[in-house]
Amino acid sequence: MKKTVLTSLAGLLALGGAVEADPLVVYSPQGGERAEWIAEQAAAAGHDIEILNAGGGELFDRLLAEKNNPQADVVFGLVDMAMSTLKSEGLFQSYTPTWADGLPDEYVDPDGIVHKFWQTPIVIAINTDKLSAGEAPKSWLDLTDPAYKGKYVVGSTSWQTTRTFLAGILARFMDENGKVSDEGWSFMETFYANAILANDGDSKTQAYASGDALIDLNWFGGAYRQAENVGYTVELIDTEGGTPFIAEGIAIMEGTDQLDQAKSFVDWFGSPEFMGAYATRFNQAPAHPEAIALAPTEVQEKAKLVTAQPVDWDLVAGQIDGWIQRIELEIK
Repeated sequence: MKKTVLTSLAGLLALGGAVEADPLVVYSPQGGERAEWIAEQAAAAGHDIEILNAGGGELFDRLLAEKNNPQADVVFGLVDMAMSTLKSEGLFQSYTPTWADGLPDEYVDPDGIVHKFWQTPIVIAINTDKLSAGEAPKSWLDLTDPAYKGKYVVGSTSWQTTRTFLAGILARFMDENGKVSDEGWSFMETFYANAILANDGDSKTQAYASGDALIDLNWFGGAYRQAENVGYTVELIDTEGGTPFIAEGIAIMEGTDQLDQAKSFVDWFGSPEFMGAYATRFNQAPAHPEAIALAPTEVQEKAKLVTAQPVDWDLVAGQIDGWIQRIELEIK
């Protein structure tokens, strides 16, 4: 792989002490304090890296555009569907890192290419000031009950959280070829008919502030943040059938000319020791049980609150755009 000079690109962080001839080029949506801290820790561990930081969508498009002349050696921090799509395009190569053993099944890539290191559940959370746990939906499939009409918000399909829980719902009605049954699409019609629709954050917040919406379909931290901002007591529901998790993955680029350095970096980055340190610094739950055990007590407790829904993200990744298009054109 012949690299072009990346230091002139906007958003590139040249990090890791004295830069030698050919540092490891890492693409990641992790930016700001997190990118700086990761690079500092990497340098201390002997890894000479450069991090190109941009939004997840921008990096995804860039990686596809560079397919025939890749500029990165390692990619980390993109979520399941993005990493699965990039894998299907042949951008990554297989490698089993030292920390892969012991990963829960829902974070294991059967092809041994993308390895998950973080977990972020997309949850059903309730306002317990106005809705008791006994009155709450027990499953995502309960949301079409007339009792919950006008009690939850569905945000824009461009939002990662919305796309993830829609994928999690439709995956329950999906066959081995990725086709959703008529029952599944009928469910989705009722699901949208029951919902308050919001295409921006302000209108979503207003639905909860007004007291109309009592059930929040949100990412883990967002559910707590919204409850604090609006001013209500929140409780997460550990749903029957599980809840979809967004998991961030790491992979080595096909064609890298620094394969040994890339393998070494991946081994270090996903190790329980570094993941435990990251969890302590940023209060986020790792995927590996050994890393969770090294995390602060608060992180350990949060990691046990909900059960992950098994989802074939490789199969979903090939279907999600068509699903979203049908929802936009025929259901919303």
